Amino acid sequence: MKKTLISTALLLANMFVVLPGIANSSAGTPVHINSTALAQIQWQDVPFSQTVKTTLTEQQKQAFTAQFAGIASPVAAYRIPANQGTLEIEIESPVIDQTLFVPTAVVLDGNFNVAATYPSSSFKLQEEGGLKGNRLSAELNLTPAMNQDYIYLLIYTTQQDLAKTTMMPHPAKLYAKATSRQPPAINDIEVAHSLNGQVQINVSSANGTKFIGLPTEIFSSNKASTPVGKPAASPATAAQNPNAVVTAVDKDTEAYFNQAVTKALKAKNVNKALNLVNEAEKLGLKSPRQIFLKNVNSN
Repeated sequence: MKKTLISTALLLANMFVVLPGIANSSAGTPVHINSTALAQIQWQDVPFSQTVKTTLTEQQKQAFTAQFAGIASPVAAYRIPANQGTLEIEIESPVIDQTLFVPTAVVLDGNFNVAATYPSSSFKLQEEGGLKGNRLSAELNLTPAMNQDYIYLLIYTTQQDLAKTTMMPHPAKLYAKATSRQPPAINDIEVAHSLNGQVQINVSSANGTKFIGLPTEIFSSNKASTPVGKPAASPATAAQNPNAVVTAVDKDTEAYFNQAVTKALKAKNVNKALNLVNEAEKLGLKSPRQIFLKNVNSN
């Protein structure tokens, strides 16, 4: 059995595995937040595995959001520890008084650079169930790069979303479904979008490959736009990885991938190690694959 697992790992390691990008990450409207605005934001610390709720009202509108949201929106701003490995962040916005705050989320790295944007289309409608009512929900899987104490999460709404409405299933239909009965012929409920609402987030440890704190241009598969002036790949690199991006990589970045691959293998997480190897090869790095093969061969 052990030999079979090692053989499978070696076979995968010597194949170019195309990993899909984070589907809910989008280039969208470029988000640029000046340092003055960032200095005025009150970032709320988020403990691990605890739900944090933030009430938003129209009176809390922040003028700086108008540049990229088209409207002055209230914001929920969170500071999240970046030294706990890969993070899973669940964001929810419940329907309150027949209105809904429709979120857009922006992730900033430890230096307050915008690292990822999750538009409202990333948030999916979840029907009422258990102790939770109708709500919009999204899950973010993020891997902070080394040498960051915190990453930052900013949530707001946009003018485009504010002008829309969302159709929610009538409570009578939900009750019928829960009791295995035929839903009645009742119209669904139209819920208005609002600057008022509530955001709930929960942060826990998880597995993921959305790196926060590394140059964003290297993950072009997650972006709608392509960096201008991208160097051509060498024939050898292109043969191994047609999507490889040849760019200058500092030693800290290479060390990050080497350590992350080693850590994943020690935890017997072969899939995560392979993900890291493939992302590293997009940078033209060879040592992570060598480390992967050496560790697998030694087992």
